[in-house]
Amino acid sequence: MSRWAAILKLSDVYREKVMGLYSQELFTMEVRQYLASWIESQDWKQAARDPSLANFQFQNLLEHLDIEYRRFTQEQELLQQHNFRRSICGIQAEYQANPQKLAKIIQDLLMQEKQILSEAREVQHQTRHPAQVSIEIGRQREIEQHVIELKERVLSMDNEVKYLVDTWETFEFKNRNYNIVARSHPNDQHLKKKSDELQILLNELDRKRMELLDQIKSLLGLCETLVKFLQKELDEWLLKQKLACIGARKEMTLKLLQEWVTKTAECFFQLHSIFRNLPSQISYEDEPLKTYLPNLIKRLNELLSCLLQRSFVVDRQPIVAYLCKRPLVLKTSTAFSVRVRLLVNLPKLKDNMKVSFCVDKNPPKIKGYRKFNLLGTQNKVMEDLQGEGLVVDFKDLKLKEQKAGSGGKGGKGANEGSLSVMEELHLITFTMDFNYEDLKLKLETVTLPFVVISKNNHFGVAWASVLWFNLTSSDSKDLNFFSKPPMASWQLLKEALSWQFSCTTKRGLDADQLAMLGNKLCEETPREDSTVSWNKFCKENLPHVSFWVWFDAVLTLVKEHLENIWNDGHVMGFVSRKKEETLLKAEMSGTFLLRFSETVCGGITCTWVEQKDDGSYSIRSVQPYTMKELSCIPLTEIIRNYQLLVDENIPENPLKYCYPNIPKDEAFGPYYEQKPELTLKYEKYLQRKLIIVSTRQVDELESNLSPRMSENNDMDEWNCTIDDECLAGLNPESSALNKCSSAHWFLLYMVYVCKPIAHQTNTPLSPDIPFKQIDKASLVSDEVSK
Repeated sequence: MSRWAAILKLSDVYREKVMGLYSQELFTMEVRQYLASWIESQDWKQAARDPSLANFQFQNLLEHLDIEYRRFTQEQELLQQHNFRRSICGIQAEYQANPQKLAKIIQDLLMQEKQILSEAREVQHQTRHPAQVSIEIGRQREIEQHVIELKERVLSMDNEVKYLVDTWETFEFKNRNYNIVARSHPNDQHLKKKSDELQILLNELDRKRMELLDQIKSLLGLCETLVKFLQKELDEWLLKQKLACIGARKEMTLKLLQEWVTKTAECFFQLHSIFRNLPSQISYEDEPLKTYLPNLIKRLNELLSCLLQRSFVVDRQPIVAYLCKRPLVLKTSTAFSVRVRLLVNLPKLKDNMKVSFCVDKNPPKIKGYRKFNLLGTQNKVMEDLQGEGLVVDFKDLKLKEQKAGSGGKGGKGANEGSLSVMEELHLITFTMDFNYEDLKLKLETVTLPFVVISKNNHFGVAWASVLWFNLTSSDSKDLNFFSKPPMASWQLLKEALSWQFSCTTKRGLDADQLAMLGNKLCEETPREDSTVSWNKFCKENLPHVSFWVWFDAVLTLVKEHLENIWNDGHVMGFVSRKKEETLLKAEMSGTFLLRFSETVCGGITCTWVEQKDDGSYSIRSVQPYTMKELSCIPLTEIIRNYQLLVDENIPENPLKYCYPNIPKDEAFGPYYEQKPELTLKYEKYLQRKLIIVSTRQVDELESNLSPRMSENNDMDEWNCTIDDECLAGLNPESSALNKCSSAHWFLLYMVYVCKPIAHQTNTPLSPDIPFKQIDKASLVSDEVSK
């Protein structure tokens, strides 16, 4: 977009400021608009200093004005025709004798336009993104300004070189004529004057050459500064990518960075072309450009090579498509994908650049280090994807282990100096032969280190290795990282733990949950400088399994069975027993919370408070539910229908309020299973429901069972269903019925006797006969057999 096009999109306030700049009658806003592209491409600063260049641009300006005037004449635009005729006449009358004055006026106008544009953009950005203003002004805006300045100065240099070439050709023409005249008419009285003119022109050329040389040196300094800025941006993007791979929510767009790199590369290639052609265009003995130019070209090529090398990136790290959403954990013989990208998005590069790959190009010297073959299309051509630039997408790649010698990897961890499978890191290297405008380079980029597994049950621990590496490594190519893994600061680690939840659900971990995890990992209240070792995180048993195995099992439980209520904030989750008692003891009787078990891996338990008449309280918990139970019945249904057998074996649901005081049905009601009642008249079978029942004490009829529940301890629950074995050919002496506990008999009574009665009489579902008066045999009736 031209500067004038940007000005036309400004708000009224800033357009008024621009209109104020063109209050003069001689150089009007109409001239500025219709000649916008040409005016912005000229070096008016140099023309204001150089009379010859000013005169040259003045003549060009009149020519462009005349072209527009003739166009308006042909199109019969009478008003514009009149205005341009007046402008041509006025400019000729005012500036014909002093074209440098006009060049200075245009230079000042362009500078003031630039300031107005910058002011408008800054205010607009502050309005839209107030939190990012300092970053934008401090770094990104500076890069943007450097890119714009580079483009303007390269354009100016190009014009300067063209002017220098024209002047050199003029000098050569005049010098040839002078020599012809001097040979044929040696006594010509005008020879002295012509000789003086040639010497003046030659001196001017020498001065211009030295000025050009100084401009080239200064311009290369700007190029070097810009490359350093872009390298820093690329380094920060790579760091963001490392963290995004382990769950951090980072802005990963490359659009702006690609735009900067592409514009910078275009300027570099333009300079490369100017430098390459300059000696043939301007050349004579003791030419200063001949002496310095080779070193300047070498310096430019080094900067260009560095920019191209850094702009070749892996923009999508290796990931197994159908295993899970976690990248950098690959499974042998399982397809995965990876994508590379060249940020220099020049159209001519499309279909001309081929990319190839290899795995573990420089393997580490680690005992037992596995070797793999990487299967897939070896060479692919870069494609121009709309909106993303030049990319190569490698799909359906597979790793196959090279079998060597006897034995296997299983016992490798026992070998001194070796690493376990989950600590062994690998890399894929991508190479590309870059060939453009006589510049030939071999570009290379690598993936982040990844872990290769052969069994799905290794995935969790392998992910811990990826997490630890991406969080703490300073060298993204260090394959020996786990030979001596560094400590991780708790401040950094707690963010990563929260990311594991926020990247798969809509809710991360809050300060209280992280504090509980910090106490578990650091064995004390974490301080600002607290650190955690790799062994403590993933290898030591706390007390039954490692911290990571326990944490990852909880994460899997939430993702597969608790995501809705976790997102709603109804799962407190990470809370210690001591903390839960502190929270519940002052609450109403029946207030409960959900926490993850610290002893059962991947388990969640329900804890509630019972307030007694004497002012005391009891904290009760149920034995944790795991994925096995929750695969059969959702936790929301357990909470909805949970029964506790109290005195006289009468069941009641002790769960009334989700902490702190949300009614149970209000918190979990949206996720209850809604099933229509079955009509007995048309159904052959009676409806049954899977519910959870717990007992408070040992049943008199089941003396062989131990107590299932006590205060402040987890208690068992019985998942009770009436199965076919209990009902097939029922008789009181059947072995199946004799195995039923009193709780099962109670359920048989409630489901198969009371419910049909309630349905037929349209009365509430409640027993008319005390349960203890019902004999087991009485349940074997015609109603049941139906």
